[in-house]
Amino acid sequence: MALEFFTDVASTVLSKSLDASAARQKAIANNIANVETPGYKRSSVSFENELKRILERKRGHDLRKGLQELTPTRQTDTISPCKPDGNNVNIDAEIADLAKTQGNYKASVTLLEAKIALLRTAISGGK
Repeated sequence: MALEFFTDVASTVLSKSLDASAARQKAIANNIANVETPGYKRSSVSFENELKRILERKRGHDLRKGLQELTPTRQTDTISPCKPDGNNVNIDAEIADLAKTQGNYKASVTLLEAKIALLRTAISGGK
């Protein structure tokens, strides 16, 4: 069993957010790669609503367990309007989603780096 240094709620949320951003980036890249593929249906990743539900409804051990079990979910979009070839990828929307996802990823990394810096300061006795 690996030693877990970041088992607190904030670190777990940041870690799971990074996982979700990575999954979302893969889905968006796949959508962009298939923008001209007839019949292709775009995919998306859901995460934030389930995270919010867990954070609002769970406490203590249940909160930690809920967060540990939380995984991003990939979904196929069958609702968005399709082009005549049956493809429903909107390249402009995908590029906007990619930029937003990259910003979220960068923010999570920055927060995790700040947490690590605080731990280093605490370990070194503030030196």
